[in-house]
Amino acid sequence: MIRETELIAQFTYLERHVLLAWIEEGVIVPHRDEQGYLFDQIDESRVALACDLHYRMGLEHASLPVILSLIDQLHDARHHLRKLVRAVAEQPEAVQQDITSRIVGGRISEND
Repeated sequence: MIRETELIAQFTYLERHVLLAWIEEGVIVPHRDEQGYLFDQIDESRVALACDLHYRMGLEHASLPVILSLIDQLHDARHHLRKLVRAVAEQPEAVQQDITSRIVGGRISEND
């Protein structure tokens, strides 16, 4: 884990007040101790993404929480899909083929 000053040093364009605003808004959720904020690897990656979106791509500050929330949802959906694929792969061949044909054949509707 690293401290706030180390994190800001990694991202020279990151302004402290922007980082604090992201923390207040819940965009970044670092750990905290009596000396201040502590950022783990996941926090660092999230700050890097937030910086890319805000500073390099010009995303408005107010839009950042929405965009990051959508990215989080996509990440979660991919995680669940991987689990589903593993579960299907553990099924007998006939079951796997039935599932595949239902998906490819379009026999599954959105309401199923």
